[in-house]
Order: sequence, then structure tokens, then C-alpha cells
Amino acid sequence: MMIHLRAQKLLILLYILVFFSSSLTLSQGDMFEGKVLKVGEELWKETLPLHMGSRLYQLQGLKSFNWYEVKISYPASVPASFTLQLKKGNLDIGLNQNRRLLNTEKLIFKTENLDVLNDQGGMHVLVTVEPEGVVAMPNVEEREFIIFNIGNLGSYNLSDHQFI
Repeated sequence: MMIHLRAQKLLILLYILVFFSSSLTLSQGDMFEGKVLKVGEELWKETLPLHMGSRLYQLQGLKSFNWYEVKISYPASVPASFTLQLKKGNLDIGLNQNRRLLNTEKLIFKTENLDVLNDQGGMHVLVTVEPEGVVAMPNVEEREFIIFNIGNLGSYNLSDHQFI
């Protein structure tokens, strides 16, 4: 009983330390520990913990005043809920204008003047995932990680209604 209580306290302390260290990392622009997502490229077989998994992707190759789309796809065999949040500069605001499709998650956004945003730390997409549902098969454990693809598919020119 005493050992179990001590283990719980250590686990809570570990969660607090992880939370504060990730908050510190996100608040300081030159301490970026996420990954880079470039316009027109897709990252394959990314992994995140299925419970409370998150990663920050720095967006590179953006142009001012263009529309962009970031898309995540993942296997239907793993019931999960992804969230994409746009982070502008060092601000902790998250635009979550998602468009949910079957086994995909999309975020469509328009850039502003990137000279100002780059001075403030650039633009990022925060990806978070949570399990959705339970494993219905007997003697099968839930997965600890989920594999997904993430891509910054390019920019849209809405005046011409075409994909660039």
C-alpha cells in the first residue's frame, strides 16, 4: 500500500515536470524541439503515444497572404481523435478550424505578413491525439502508439480557384 502510494506521487510529479518543461519549450522560440514540416512535403510513419500524445511541427516555406492546408491520415483500425491547432508566433492562441473526414484531419488557414510572424517565432501546427473507443477483441491490448502521415499539401490561390 505504501509503495503504491509513493509510486502514484512520483507519477504525478513526473506529469507536472513534463508539463512545465513542454510549456517552457513552447514559450521560447529558439528552443524548438518539434519537427519541421515543409510546404509540399509529407512526413510518413510519424508516431505519437495514443494517450495524450502531442507534437509541434514548425511550418517552413510559407508565403505571405496564401491559403494552406495541413492534412493528417491514419489507419482506421486504430480509433483515435486527432486535433490540429495553428500556433502563430510566440502567441498561445490556437486556431482550430478543422475539417474532419474519414480517417483524416485537415486544417486550412491563411497566412498573414510572415515578416512579422517570423520575428515572433514563425508558425507551427500542434498535433494532439487521444484514443476514441476501446478495443472490442478479447485478449487484445490497446495500442500504446499510433502511426500517421502528415503533409503540408501546398497553397491554394482562391482567386483562381485552383490548387498550386
